[in-house]
Amino acid sequence: MFNKIILTCMLALPFVLTADDHKMHDKAKKEMMEKKRMEMMMQRKQRMGFWKPEDCKKVSDASGLFLYFSGQAIDEASALEEEGKTAAADEKYLEGMALAELAANYAKNFEAYCK
Repeated sequence: MFNKIILTCMLALPFVLTADDHKMHDKAKKEMMEKKRMEMMMQRKQRMGFWKPEDCKKVSDASGLFLYFSGQAIDEASALEEEGKTAAADEKYLEGMALAELAANYAKNFEAYCK
């Protein structure tokens, strides 16, 4: 009888040693689910309209260019105003304001789609 118990224990020992630890599987499963969740979030961001880096660079450059030309137009308007040409100066001021508004709109698009 004692021999049967020892034999049973010896035969069961390899199975006990190779048994899976469910905590390890749960941890691996959680990591895999987190990875899938992150991938889905990235896909959702792309579907939501986030732009490619090269497109964002173009929008940023355009905003800077409009802002530069806005400053140039306002400088020209100031010079025209000093010369006494108020009508031409007013037109240049309006041009500068329009270009500044374009620059602001491009900057808003950059902020919305390129962050």
